[in-house]
Amino acid sequence: MRLGHYETENRNVTSMLLTQIESLPQTQRSLRTRLVMTSLSLLCLLELLTQVAAGAAQPSLEIFPKYFVLHPGEQIHYNVCPSEAVAQYLRGTLPRGEFHCIDAKFSTEDPKVLHLISPTTIKNGEKTTVDGVLEAVRPGRTKLVVRTTNSEQRFTITVAGAAQPPIIAVPHNTVKEIKASEFLFVGHAGLDGFDFTAVAKPGIDRVVAEAKKNGVPVVYWVSNEYPNWYTADRHPDYAFVSEGQEHEIHVDAERVTFSGGGFMFCLLRNVQMTLHGMLKHGAEHIQFVFPAEAIWVEDTDLGDKRWYPAPAVVLTTLFARRANDAQKYEEVVVPFLNRVITEFPVVGYPRNAPAPPLSDLLKGWTIVVRFGDGFERLYQQGDSKKSILLEFHGV
Repeated sequence: MRLGHYETENRNVTSMLLTQIESLPQTQRSLRTRLVMTSLSLLCLLELLTQVAAGAAQPSLEIFPKYFVLHPGEQIHYNVCPSEAVAQYLRGTLPRGEFHCIDAKFSTEDPKVLHLISPTTIKNGEKTTVDGVLEAVRPGRTKLVVRTTNSEQRFTITVAGAAQPPIIAVPHNTVKEIKASEFLFVGHAGLDGFDFTAVAKPGIDRVVAEAKKNGVPVVYWVSNEYPNWYTADRHPDYAFVSEGQEHEIHVDAERVTFSGGGFMFCLLRNVQMTLHGMLKHGAEHIQFVFPAEAIWVEDTDLGDKRWYPAPAVVLTTLFARRANDAQKYEEVVVPFLNRVITEFPVVGYPRNAPAPPLSDLLKGWTIVVRFGDGFERLYQQGDSKKSILLEFHGV
């Protein structure tokens, strides 16, 4: 190795110099010895600094979602991002359009604890392989090795607890209708990385437990790439594969509670798609409920300057920043409803959204917003026989 070779050469040089020094007078020998030893020390220090600098030159990495404790049998797919880029992005000095996570290769030091798999899934009617999925095997601790083109970093992953039962989800386009008087929807119920610090998890766990206690069917919307859940409950009544909560399932119900997912993005898309199907099938009175503590939102006050991987906050936090209910309605709910109606589907996904536009179907409908029992606003005046009530809880 380079350092060993370097040290051998220096030992030879040192021996030659010390032999020459022996024939010198005592004063000169002492001075020469100090000079030689000082030079050698500086050379060794320079070599050490070179090695440290070479190691420091490797960019630091971060992985998302920040789930580092897994149950046996769980699977997870990490995103890899340069730490400096993440810091700049969160400070607002790196525009969202210029921030990108990067390709990486994964391996583990102990594959008996955590190993890499390549599961297959059905996408656009064809089998495809999902790269970079890791599976927890048995209790223990190991290092996850992440390699990029110019860096390598290790992360400690712990596997602990009892194995969790797998949940089989079916593609949303294989189901035409679900029917009940009421449903609870849990969007992005998996380890999908968007709510990577799981701020909405306590609220979601609470509303799921409450729904099950009251006999309300629970629906999980999940991604194929993130097949396991951060929810405490692993026994939904339905589980649908939907990357962005898009679907064309006719939800034949009087009341739907929406939780999980981004308030202005994926949850909003589910509201759009659910509402579109209900309207096309002749619904006349619709009630949508939004438990604010079980919905996450980008912490930008409804802007999109710092989206993932910026940590999310629950919707309750956005409401708490407003001085009164009127301000909450105008600054949080109205932008949400405007986007629901005028941006169908939100951010243009899915491309083959059902026709006609949602704004056409909602012409002539009355839309009312309610906070608990003390605040109500008329968002849109229309026929009283065709009404939509949106209730926000935990405001």
